[in-house]
Amino acid sequence: MRSRLVVAMLCACTAFADPVSHLAEPFPPDRVRLLEGPFLAAQQNNARYLLEVVEPDRLLAGFRAQAGLPAKATRYGGWEARGINGHSIVAELAACQTANGDGYVLPVAKRVYEDLRAGRIQAAGFSLNNEWVPNYTLHKVLAGLRDAHRVAGNRQALEIERRLADYLAGIYEKLTPAQAQEILKAEFGGLNEVFADLSVDTGDPRYLALARTVFHHDAILSPLEKGRDELDGKHGNTQVPKIIGLARQYQLTGEPTARDGVATFWDSVVHRRSFANGGHGDHEHFFSPAHFPEKLGPQTTETCNTYNMIKLAGLKFTWLPEATDMDFVERGLINHLLANLGRQPGEFGYFLPLGNIAYKTFSTQNDSWWCCVGTGMENPTRYGEQVYFHGNDTLWVNLYIASRLDWRERGIVLRQETTFPDSDKVHLRIETAAPVHFALRLRHPAWCAAPELSINGNPVTTGSSPGSYLVLDRTWRNGDVLDLRLPMRLHTEPLPHSDGKIVALMYGPLQLAAVIPSAPGVPDPARQRYGDHLKSPGLVPGNPPVLIASDADAALAAIQPDSSGGFAAFRAFGLMQPDDLPLVPLHRIYEEHYAAYFRLYTPESWAERQNEVRAEEAARAALEAATLDRVETGFQQSEVEHGFASDRSETGDHRDRKWRDALPGGWFSYRLAVSPDQPVALVTTHWGGDRGREYELWIDDHRIPVRLPTGPRDAFFEAAYTLPPEVTRGKNHVTVRLAAPGARAGAFSLRIVASAAITAPQWREGRR
Repeated sequence: MRSRLVVAMLCACTAFADPVSHLAEPFPPDRVRLLEGPFLAAQQNNARYLLEVVEPDRLLAGFRAQAGLPAKATRYGGWEARGINGHSIVAELAACQTANGDGYVLPVAKRVYEDLRAGRIQAAGFSLNNEWVPNYTLHKVLAGLRDAHRVAGNRQALEIERRLADYLAGIYEKLTPAQAQEILKAEFGGLNEVFADLSVDTGDPRYLALARTVFHHDAILSPLEKGRDELDGKHGNTQVPKIIGLARQYQLTGEPTARDGVATFWDSVVHRRSFANGGHGDHEHFFSPAHFPEKLGPQTTETCNTYNMIKLAGLKFTWLPEATDMDFVERGLINHLLANLGRQPGEFGYFLPLGNIAYKTFSTQNDSWWCCVGTGMENPTRYGEQVYFHGNDTLWVNLYIASRLDWRERGIVLRQETTFPDSDKVHLRIETAAPVHFALRLRHPAWCAAPELSINGNPVTTGSSPGSYLVLDRTWRNGDVLDLRLPMRLHTEPLPHSDGKIVALMYGPLQLAAVIPSAPGVPDPARQRYGDHLKSPGLVPGNPPVLIASDADAALAAIQPDSSGGFAAFRAFGLMQPDDLPLVPLHRIYEEHYAAYFRLYTPESWAERQNEVRAEEAARAALEAATLDRVETGFQQSEVEHGFASDRSETGDHRDRKWRDALPGGWFSYRLAVSPDQPVALVTTHWGGDRGREYELWIDDHRIPVRLPTGPRDAFFEAAYTLPPEVTRGKNHVTVRLAAPGARAGAFSLRIVASAAITAPQWREGRR
């Protein structure tokens, strides 16, 4: 079996096609410098956090502990304290690697990988050999070392990276193909990308062979390479880095299957699975597009996903330079990445909630360190990456971001001055020692009907169409000036599969949000900062605004500019219930409550349904107010944050919801918050087909025998258990365990609520 993997790797080493000819090339990072504008402000805020707040010795604490070196500082809190330490500070990492003596340098116990070497593999979605996503951390470390070498020219970083890769190669090359695929069941970031890059940086094809074999996740990538979209239920940001790796491999090998896999994934996510802000997913997972109307909640659009989709766009652009891809980049960059940065250093958002009534949840400076803190620190450093691309005689201007480009190979400096997206005007100036001929390609956004352009004060007829490039092929001289205006217009964008009954309000590329006043005298969760992002509800109770108009055009006619709010600020007149509200771009929302999607009713349908709609909202608000804690079974973050443990347990998907079951003889458990002095109940969610199932429910040492009540076959239902007061008295947390002595036990979610809440008719008693 091992010989088959070796043969496959040898074939991968020797059967490369010629590298793909790039139609467009990005510029090195040092060639693009941001100028004054909203993106530079965000970048400088991020730099203050990294250079003035973050302490290198605290970042390195986990690495030193693993290597047996004396501590110089304590670890940071949050995810840093739990082993996800994807950071690269080169000289100290070299010391840790030397102490290990074999190339290993991770803040993860080495036994994880030595067990793999011995063929002992326990892999699940977010666990490998009983550690939380060690290969995800491995990818972060390798990628950081790569960037330290490529961007900063640090040769020591490359040597550390290579020694660590060789340590891993010595393990993976001995595995059978089946063992390698088993390991890939656990999240591994983009190991197929960094190993491909290492082959370029070292000239050693061995690393590319590893990228194409042991880090090619067949279960995900093979269907995509064959044109099949099987993403429903999959964890979003577990998949996007794999596709980035596939794109990188296509650049290096020209394999059509890799290109096809990228195309299938891109088309699915961008055109079928994305919200108006450019993000995708709910609770970090892909869902069936048919279920979009059910997915407007507090955990939509994870920031890491959009960050990585934008990286993927940059790779794809090199072989297929399309303006529409850069339209997507613009949308996600403004309405998601820029929108999910706070105004103070170290404030990063995990999700960007699109449900109503929402608020943004930001991290603390020291005790969060979520995955989206890591990518949140990275994304401002990359704002300049895709603004400009070049070919032999072509310069693409893809993004309207104030910046200075040094195209030194052609002797050109291009200055772009703009406050876009807080303006629709762009000023470009060319500086060159001698006249130079090239084609300047300015993106004509899909949202702009007719750009207005002048060169040296003379109007120019553009002749381009939305979603293309405005091409100016001419000889350019020093001091040539271009003034470009990109008029924006109000329009609605229906939520997919909502029949136009749920819409986003857009102004050009900007998603608008209604600003909703917060309740006076009530502690506002939007002003808190969270170590655990799941402790933030993400939504607040209240009646979300709805639009009352005969159709979308009539709704737009009731929205007028609000000059007091600055560019792209509006106010509704006679349109919204319960109140007309101001509308501002989502990226300018900070601690305000907001609505980003709106249900659209005709006056007649609203008259019929308003009481029902408001009653539903009141019931949801009452339930959330009564909830002390909740775990979404099968979802990585929810389970990790609730101390998940199990034996003989598995997860799956049904109707776009995750479930977890204990197999016969197995169990699973969570640690849930309770009230020490108030009666509480446990509410579990099940599918109709589970009715009548029998198992055991344990609250600490208290056993509750369960026989699920009957329910409809084709719907979800809840079972409720009022907990005896003595079980929770004086406690802040209990361990809830579902055990299956002779049959399966499982649920779609578990919720602790105040006992009074279960008098509502939807709860069914589940005891036997």
